[in-house]
Amino acid sequence: MAVYSKTKTYHTTRHMGMIDVTKDFQEAVSEACDKYNIKDGIITGFTTGGVAGLTTLEFEPGIVHHDLKEALDVFSPYQDETGRVIHYRHHDTWHDDNGSSHIKAALLSPFITIPFIDGRITIGPWQNLTLIECDTRDRVRDIVFQVMGE
Repeated sequence: MAVYSKTKTYHTTRHMGMIDVTKDFQEAVSEACDKYNIKDGIITGFTTGGVAGLTTLEFEPGIVHHDLKEALDVFSPYQDETGRVIHYRHHDTWHDDNGSSHIKAALLSPFITIPFIDGRITIGPWQNLTLIECDTRDRVRDIVFQVMGE
C-alpha cells in the first residue's frame, strides 16, 4: 500500500471563517495517484492547532456566513448580549479569551477521511470539504493530507 503525505498552509479568518478546501483534497489524491500509480483508497486531512476543524457542508453564503456560527454559538457563545466576552475557565489557565473556540472545535473535528475511487474523491454534489477557524483571532493553519491506496 502506498502512502503519500503533503502539507498546505492557509490564512484563516477568526470567529468561524471558512475556506473551501475541496480542490486541495482532490489535488493531493491526484498527486498520489500519479506518483504511486494508485487508483483507490482514502485521504485523511488533519488540521493542526486546537481551535480549527474540518467538515463537509454545502458551501453557500447562508451557512458559511451565518447559520453554522449561530448554531455553534448556542452551545458555546463568545460574547453575551452586551458584547462582553463570556468567561470560560480555560481563560484562567492561559489568560486568553478563546474558551468558546475550543468548545466549538471539539464539536467539529480536526480531521476528516474520504474514500476515493478511480482517483476521484467520493463526495456528493453539495458536499464541500471545509476548513473552519474557531479561534478569536485570524490564524495561519496547516492541513496535513495523507493519501493511502492501491
